Amino acid sequence: MESLLALAKSFHKGFYVYRSKSDCLRVLRATQKLSLPWWNRRCTEFVETLESSIESVTDASFSSGTRQPIIVLEGLDGVGKTLISHTLASKLEGIPLHTPPSEWSDIRPLFLNQDNALLRAFYSGSNYIAASGILHAAQERVVVLDRWWCSTCAMALANQFTTRTLPPEGDAVYEWPSDLPKPNVGFYIFVDEQVRRARIRKRAPEDSEEQRLSAESEMRAAAAEAYRRTHLLHPIEAPNYRAAVNSILAFLTERGILHSGVPFTDSELREISSF
Repeated sequence: MESLLALAKSFHKGFYVYRSKSDCLRVLRATQKLSLPWWNRRCTEFVETLESSIESVTDASFSSGTRQPIIVLEGLDGVGKTLISHTLASKLEGIPLHTPPSEWSDIRPLFLNQDNALLRAFYSGSNYIAASGILHAAQERVVVLDRWWCSTCAMALANQFTTRTLPPEGDAVYEWPSDLPKPNVGFYIFVDEQVRRARIRKRAPEDSEEQRLSAESEMRAAAAEAYRRTHLLHPIEAPNYRAAVNSILAFLTERGILHSGVPFTDSELREISSF
């Protein structure tokens, strides 16, 4: 196990952020070879799927000029990303997707119980597996994505660092991986912390990472700062999901991203309460 973790560290450099598909694969293949008690056939299928996922984002059929926009929504759990993404996709006549892909939800708990290096390899690998479906969907329709690479990066760093000890602004760790398709635009959704925690309490039991986020203000601050340092996300306050959707539609219009979305009217905004 020590040799496996040493191999993983040679790729994530102590940040627990993997920079390429090949790095994730090497760690996961090495894990598979150890025949650990928790590893099962589905884990092997995950590795095989990752191996066969898109090899290059330079393929002309996947270029940003020949596909519909890919919009990614990021933010902490409980800020309303899922509701906002589905509503926004409906407004844009697009398709809502999320990462990690739900087809691998059965093995996520297995990785959650392993060393952080292996968990982050799973999350990173999931980004590449999701990419093929995202790109194919974007050939026909706008894609609104609930989480992608920025979450993988921000949460890995927030688990290891404080706002004082995060890698400095401009560090390569915050750069989008060169072998992963990049969205056209990204948004960081945020709400008041009391609202976020109230929404979380209404859900199923929190996993250990979310429990820490709820309990530790420093971890939340580190995650928020890591998101900001990617310089890929535009902040959107979400007093309610319709207001957030309107803000996003307005931003798309300002940036010249053509869309068919019609904002909610004032009366439609008034008829719902805050999150």
